[in-house]
Order: sequence, then structure tokens, then C-alpha cells
Amino acid sequence: MRILMIQHSAADSLASAKSVIDALGHEIVAVRVDREQPIPVSVECDAMIMLGGPFPLTAPHRPAWIAEEQDLIRKYVESDRRILGICLGAQILASALGATVQRNQQPELGWHEIRRISRASSLANHSLPDQMTVFHWHQDTFDIPSGADRLYESSGCRNQAFSIDDRIFGLQFHLEADARTIRTFLAISTHQKLLGNGVQNKAEIMAEIPQYLPEQINHLRAFLSLLLPQQEANPKG
Repeated sequence: MRILMIQHSAADSLASAKSVIDALGHEIVAVRVDREQPIPVSVECDAMIMLGGPFPLTAPHRPAWIAEEQDLIRKYVESDRRILGICLGAQILASALGATVQRNQQPELGWHEIRRISRASSLANHSLPDQMTVFHWHQDTFDIPSGADRLYESSGCRNQAFSIDDRIFGLQFHLEADARTIRTFLAISTHQKLLGNGVQNKAEIMAEIPQYLPEQINHLRAFLSLLLPQQEANPKG
């Protein structure tokens, strides 16, 4: 399986997801928006992953590549491909499908619990638990696209995940994050200056890495193994 990966910033990489995808035997086709690589105009891969980044869709002026990425998403949807959007990627996915992206009632930074609120997606049901503590780093949130199932919520954000036809997923949280991702966010992001009940400080975030990160990586591995299954070798004739 060839997987198109759109990376919007150096800080928001595949992180833990890369080793999982490699172990499944898939090829990653990377498009680095942060290096001014163009968004493809046609469907050339079997699946698509869009990562996070510091480009809020709530800002008055959007980079031109966002509309180009939305066009490509719709082509992948129409071609029955599997799609995963993470954080900004989920917001671009939701907006490409007609939903609104807006400022959340409060920022969420750090480790917070999410709770399942739908049984609709068999893939999510079989790979992710009803409750899990995962890493967050966002101010904005998406509405749920028409025809999608809302999967998870947190105390600070009503829409944490959605799915369509069990093959298109948007995750507001950073299930892909590893320790390096978290340290990088803490070092370069201005979000940590924000205040609110959903904002942990650096010491709290770092202290909880040993408790929550290993479990989060296990959840990621289980989820990607179903969303992007390993292809069976052709039987010998």
C-alpha cells in the first residue's frame, strides 16, 4: 500500500506512526508543505494521512495550499481511499467535507482523557478503548461533517474524533505523538502561553509522558493496523 503523507510543519511529523507504518510494510510518499513541495492534483496513492501544523483555519487569511489540499481530500474521498487527518489535518478534512472549523471553548494542551460516545465505527471499536488519555495541542475544533459519526469527546472539547464509512477518520488529538514531538512543541510553540483548565504546564506534561505515552503508542499501533492493514503476500501457484 502506498500512503500519501502531507506534512505541514517540521514539528508535526509522523513520529510514532512512521515505525508502525514501516512495520506494516507500506510505502510512505511524503509531501512537505513546510518545504514548499506542491500538493498533488490527482489521486496517486492508496491512502492519505494529513498531519498537524500551525496554520489555524480560523485565521482571516489562509495559505493557498489549504484549498489545494481540500480539493485533493475530496478526490480521495470520491475514490474510496482510506484517509486519516490529525489535528490540523482533521480540521482540513472536516472543512473539505463542508463542516465548520472554529475556536474551541478553551485550548487543550497536554494529557487529557477522551471518552467514546458512539458505537458506529467497528474499526475504532475494535482498536481503541472507550476511554483513553492522549496528547492534545490545539485551540480550534471542527464540527462533525454531514454523514459522519462523532466518536469521542473530552471535558474541554465536544468533537474529538469522527469517522465516515469506517475508512475516513479525523482525530483532533495527537495519537501519533512521541516524546520528541512533545519536547519540540514545548520548545517552539506559543500555545504554552495560553491559560485555561485544559492547559498543562511543561512540568506536568513531561512528568506524565512515562504514564501515558507507552499506552498511546499501543493504541496507535492497533488503530493503524486496522485502518492500514498489512497486505497478504500472493500465494504461490
